[in-house]
Amino acid sequence: MLPEVALYLVKVLVLPAIAGMAVGGFGVVTVARRAEHDRQQAVRRAQVGQAMAASIAFIVSFLLEAGPVGLPLAERWHVLPYAVGVAAIVGAIVASMRSAWWVQWLIVSVILGGLAWKFVVFAASNPYIQAGLFGSIVLVGLLWSAVARDACSVGMAMMAAIVFAGLGVLMILANFASLGVMAFAVAAALAGLGMVSGVLNLREAARLRAAASAQPVVADSEQGGVACPAEAACELVPWTAAAAATLAAIACVLALCGHAYNYGEVRPVHWAAILLSPFFALLVCKPCLRGAKPIVGVVWRAGLCLVVVLATIVNAVGRGSAAEEASDGAAGSDPMMDMLEESK
Repeated sequence: MLPEVALYLVKVLVLPAIAGMAVGGFGVVTVARRAEHDRQQAVRRAQVGQAMAASIAFIVSFLLEAGPVGLPLAERWHVLPYAVGVAAIVGAIVASMRSAWWVQWLIVSVILGGLAWKFVVFAASNPYIQAGLFGSIVLVGLLWSAVARDACSVGMAMMAAIVFAGLGVLMILANFASLGVMAFAVAAALAGLGMVSGVLNLREAARLRAAASAQPVVADSEQGGVACPAEAACELVPWTAAAAATLAAIACVLALCGHAYNYGEVRPVHWAAILLSPFFALLVCKPCLRGAKPIVGVVWRAGLCLVVVLATIVNAVGRGSAAEEASDGAAGSDPMMDMLEESK
């Protein structure tokens, strides 16, 4: 049984995560190779890949787990790969635009929110739930876009990875284990992308320190960087508002799907708390971190997000355990084992 579980996880979690990380990481590596030259166009392309990384991971995981889906849909939740694919396209197009962060957020949120409101319909949906989905995409998209402006690219990637991992846990608690594994694949891809970006940023910082004695090095913001002294984070590919809003839209749609097919004891407030967890990253004011090493800011922001997610999961697990005890010992099923059997 253990080899079968390992093979299954490699197929629907590890391989999709590698695919998603490769899409985003390739652009960052390309920018790093052109660090000493004009790299404006390379940064734009890397930001497009950044917006697509999570979407690629999810779609690959879905296809390997549930198989290809056609039209008309056999089940309502099979709309997810289409919805995530559209999000990838919209996010990539807007991420390549030269516009203010709030313009990018507004375009992505309105387009994806409107499409989700119209076409992403799950079980027991009604006009109020659909309006709530539109509102959540706009609100969470704004929140994550603001976080992306405040945090470095590594911190944004890590916070997003924590959110999707938390959603995956809630989906398993809601007895929707297959969707949970897909969310884990997205989380792994984002975490990998963050680590690749972090390593390359450190290498860029070392390069600039070595060149500082010869001449001052200042990277233009339009070329994907900021003024980068020796102790600062050298952002090769800053996270754009378009990419952040795209991630937020995907997270909201997955959360609504998990809630719609919730057969466990996961309450709406649990989904909402995890979606809003990056808000706590904004509680760390920039003056508090002024002069600190970049890794300190990443740890503070990601740590606050992780604490909120873990507290939410603990609360959801506690409610689920209490519900099981109140069921008079009724026989239940293990969602993970059920999913593994269905995949054979």
